[in-house]
Amino acid sequence: MKARLLFALSLLIPFTLVFIYVWTTAAEVPFRDDIYLIKGGFVESYCNGSLSLADFWRASAGTRLPGYLLLQFINIKWFGMNSKLIVLLIPFLMSASAFLIYREYRKSLSPQRSPEFIAATFIIPNLVIFNLIQWEGLTFSYGFVFQSPIPFFIATFLCLELFLTKGKLNYWPAAFITTALAILIFGGSHSFSFAPALGTTFICYVLTHRTTLTKDFWKRFFAIGVFMGALAFLYLNNIHKNNYFPDTLHHIDKVLSNPLDALLFLSASFGASVVGVDAANAYFSFQGMVILGCCVVLLYIMGGYLFTKARMYKKTYLPFYLLVQSFFYLVFMMLGRFGYGIDYGMASRYTCVSVYGLVALVWLFIFILSNSEEAKIRWRTMLYAPVVLIFAGILLTSLVEWRIQPYRKANFQELHQIALQIDKATDKKLSGFEERPTLVRQSLMILKDCQLNIYRMKSPNCVNDITMVSP
Repeated sequence: MKARLLFALSLLIPFTLVFIYVWTTAAEVPFRDDIYLIKGGFVESYCNGSLSLADFWRASAGTRLPGYLLLQFINIKWFGMNSKLIVLLIPFLMSASAFLIYREYRKSLSPQRSPEFIAATFIIPNLVIFNLIQWEGLTFSYGFVFQSPIPFFIATFLCLELFLTKGKLNYWPAAFITTALAILIFGGSHSFSFAPALGTTFICYVLTHRTTLTKDFWKRFFAIGVFMGALAFLYLNNIHKNNYFPDTLHHIDKVLSNPLDALLFLSASFGASVVGVDAANAYFSFQGMVILGCCVVLLYIMGGYLFTKARMYKKTYLPFYLLVQSFFYLVFMMLGRFGYGIDYGMASRYTCVSVYGLVALVWLFIFILSNSEEAKIRWRTMLYAPVVLIFAGILLTSLVEWRIQPYRKANFQELHQIALQIDKATDKKLSGFEERPTLVRQSLMILKDCQLNIYRMKSPNCVNDITMVSP
């Protein structure tokens, strides 16, 4: 009972802080990426009665978003496209990731440590998970796209691990269903990094268990490979057809012609997982973020080494997977976003994945420290120092984000008022939605004509309708 209470507190304290931030800050109007899903997108198709399954499968910048579009469709049908309602779901997505990680965290520290110790110390990874460095994934409804893949990929990894290692038939439905959901429905751009991360982790498993592997294991391994290949074909087939963004989807040529700048871009993105972009702009130079990023990369390398040295793989592979998932995600992000500027990789939305690399590091350090009480003081200090670095970055970022919060809230409220007076709004004011003013105007007019979002009429189905306004 005491352990359950401690776990509840370790989860509820950081969850509550993030939920308060979301509740008091989140936009009530479509913002940025949501705009192009309206005019010429599935919302316009819904309003004119031509919505079809193809609209849910339509690619956006080389990724598919059927899970988010289906959620928005439900939101439109039942709640009149209440943007804030979707944002309020995001902390619960983060909680789902925390629950899944705790399952393995508890297993990794048992039975050497008491249930109370395990539950109490889990607040440390939770403070990394519920981190305001991810503010772009916490302030407008499209942030759901940044956050939703994580719990599905973690669940998929755990189910595939059980299917591969246990071999029981009752494991295969969950393994294949979660894989399909993660890649085809909720994966978005994260799907591209999932396969190499999963492959690297299972190669590590093969190397550490090479003397005990059976023919049945290799059959299951082959079955998973074929299934994921089929999913990849479905995902990529005709992905350029009717794309929201028909332009080039990668900048590999620019990376190859500017390898040094690409490395600086990548290093800064690793650094931004510790110190958020707003805090970095206030207190760090770009060169400082590159140096911080190099330190984080060294921690990743040290984490991989310590994972095998401490034989943590005998307990769980999840922290190793989270490390390589974060690494590959930032590498693929660099290939897709390098052309937008050398500091573009520091954007907050990319930390929605990279913070889980830090979760893995903190978890790994807790595992080693709690199982090596006789270790020399200098070795223990080497493990405490990275934890202090990570939490110093989290603290600095949180202070900066809470300081900015009133201005961010005021900005979204101003956009709300601009949208209500769309007929009089100038292009300069509409540019505040961070999309092309013409597209913003057309999208808001569609919502107004269809009585959606802030233009919707009051309805008894709109639970907790805090943004209701009559047209």
